Amino acid sequence: MEHRRSLHLPIIVLAVVASSLAAPAIAAGPVIERIPIDDEFVDEFLSEECGVEVFTRAEGMVITRTFEDDGTGPIRLATINIGFTASAGGNTVRFRDVGADLLRREPDGTLVLSIVGQIPFNFTGVLKLDPETGEVLQAPQNSTVDEVDRVCAALTA
Repeated sequence: MEHRRSLHLPIIVLAVVASSLAAPAIAAGPVIERIPIDDEFVDEFLSEECGVEVFTRAEGMVITRTFEDDGTGPIRLATINIGFTASAGGNTVRFRDVGADLLRREPDGTLVLSIVGQIPFNFTGVLKLDPETGEVLQAPQNSTVDEVDRVCAALTA
């Protein structure tokens, strides 16, 4: 299964997630890292979906908290708050990626990744995955995939 926290910033998000997954837990309290996001790029996803070149600016913050990994409970928590401004042909649309990604170890030793929030053009709610296999443990109930049509209509009006 392919899952992207944000369809618009795959490189940034992958770098954030990779750096947070590699961060060691060295203290009793969480290690906190604040990662500012400020990027402008040709939005390949929206450009393909809308049939016109779309430029998107992403601004916000990702905060990761890495906990001591010595048993059950939270291992890593990333809170995401990113605003997007997409533009094409003099038209502008704004949307947000907000929520939290929690990696935790269950009492039986398995890992569960919970992705909670509002993910543009994907879903709102909770998605739970086995991060080692990609198996969906709980699917979100509210799809926002159809919002791409509304955004493309506004960008190409």
